[in-house]
Amino acid sequence: MTAVRPVVKAGRRAPAKAAEATRGATRDTLRGAGLRVTPQRVAVLETLSDAGGHHLSADDVWQRLSSGGSSMDRSTAYRVLADLADAGLLTQVRLEDSVARFEMQGVAHHHAVCVVCGSTQDVPADAVRPLSATLARRTGFRVSLREPLMVRGTCRDCAAQGMSRAR
Repeated sequence: MTAVRPVVKAGRRAPAKAAEATRGATRDTLRGAGLRVTPQRVAVLETLSDAGGHHLSADDVWQRLSSGGSSMDRSTAYRVLADLADAGLLTQVRLEDSVARFEMQGVAHHHAVCVVCGSTQDVPADAVRPLSATLARRTGFRVSLREPLMVRGTCRDCAAQGMSRAR
């Protein structure tokens, strides 16, 4: 009797292979930042990578890890997040609620925070360049495009519902 292999369409990997490729990339990322590869660091990076762009607090990360079966304690999760931020792999931002939140550092971007519902949207750095140029021309102030800028206003959904006042 021959073993049955799962059928994989061209260009697609079996889930186990895709997960292993992701873990390999995570390990390479850690090594590239000069960090030792530990299961805790891999788990935290993968949790933030799987967050789909959401800005997670340290407690959010720990809760996701715990609900996924990890036995990592809260203080370890906090320490790993700090190490990864110090190494430049994560960015720490403080949004509307002033809680430290973390996101994967990819392309530099800023944040638009809705004052009605609290939702956060990423704003590409190039969208801020015209504002930066105007401020520099009028006041001499230069906006750092590398530091996260937070713009408060009303999101599309709240504006469509006629909601515009602060919470």
